[in-house]
Amino acid sequence: MPTNGLSIRDQVWRAVDPTGENRALINAAIHGSRDVPDFLRRIGVDVGESWGHLAVLSVEYRRSIEGIAAAVRVLGPRGWAVMTMDTEAVRRAVQAAEAGRGDEADDLLADQWAGDGAWLLKRICDRVGVMGATDPELHRLFRERARLLGLARDHHLAGRYDASIPLLQAHLEGIVIDVTGGKKFFTKGTQKADMVDPKQLVSIEACLAALQATYGQDVKETQTGGSLSRHGVLHGRELAYDTRVNSAKTWSVLDALVEWALPKARDVVQARKVERQATNAGSQDLDERGRRVDDREFSETRDALRLLETSAMGWYRRQGRFRADLAGGVYDTADFRKRGLPADHGIQQRVRADGREVMYWRKTASGWALGLALAADGDGFGEYLYAAADPPSGLPSEGAKGWGALNETPPDWT
Repeated sequence: MPTNGLSIRDQVWRAVDPTGENRALINAAIHGSRDVPDFLRRIGVDVGESWGHLAVLSVEYRRSIEGIAAAVRVLGPRGWAVMTMDTEAVRRAVQAAEAGRGDEADDLLADQWAGDGAWLLKRICDRVGVMGATDPELHRLFRERARLLGLARDHHLAGRYDASIPLLQAHLEGIVIDVTGGKKFFTKGTQKADMVDPKQLVSIEACLAALQATYGQDVKETQTGGSLSRHGVLHGRELAYDTRVNSAKTWSVLDALVEWALPKARDVVQARKVERQATNAGSQDLDERGRRVDDREFSETRDALRLLETSAMGWYRRQGRFRADLAGGVYDTADFRKRGLPADHGIQQRVRADGREVMYWRKTASGWALGLALAADGDGFGEYLYAAADPPSGLPSEGAKGWGALNETPPDWT
């Protein structure tokens, strides 16, 4: 997605302030800090002191933006994705690089990926491990990918950069392929993935797309130049790739790429879910865990009922009884639509006369009813979950069929 020749600074601004409203306010606060805007004065708002404070904050905010832009401009061409690293270390690295001390800058940043910075490596592995979490097959594959990245982490921390870098490069490519339907990170052809998303700092045009070019360079002759090129590493043409700095740089790119990939992985999961549910619509079959394969609106309904459960417990602690108007009162159509339910959400509720037991239920698009009940029990609550062809005929305490045992989880609730 091209950015029409925007400067790096403007790319950063567009990512952090898409509408430009904050930038306009900051400019007004900085350049007009002595005079409160006329429209505020006309409506009698006394903001003189606050306006002055805003001017100070605005200077700091703009300095931060300028710092990010400088880091991308100076350190990006050296192979670094700097968005998640320590701000002070990045600032010092920019100063060193601009003063002609590039090796010093690289060493400063490489320090962020070892010792006390080892948590960054673990975070990347953990984030990859939860990708596709609501799709059992995809989740299994991403967990395996995270396991291999854990080996790359161990190699990096042990100084085995000859092993860490090829593993990281392999999974940079693999993650991109998984979330783009086959597009690639390391290619120059028609299968090259579009790494530009101007709404994310990590994927403005000057970041991942630029790094994609750096790491995708050809190495046409065998060399010992310490190149970052995946082509050089994979084909044995770069014989001095195995350095601490190169490994840290590759981790930084993977970190940025995972940030870029997370929302795309969610889109893949949703597309697979829609396809699977369309295929299974109307089926009465169960999977190997006893769950209905026609699970249309199951996850959305469970999410909405859990929302009501949490709120119900809070209100009970405040009022000493369950509210009878959570669905349609405290929470309206907009709240349930945010969770994927239709405007006519169909959530029903009932509170026992003494206010100490409540149930919520809904019939899903699959025709299956899911429900949740709470019973006050001293200082806590007992939870009952429901899954059956028909809506519940009563509360758990009334012996209605379909409710699971206290605090047990029926298959269709997993």
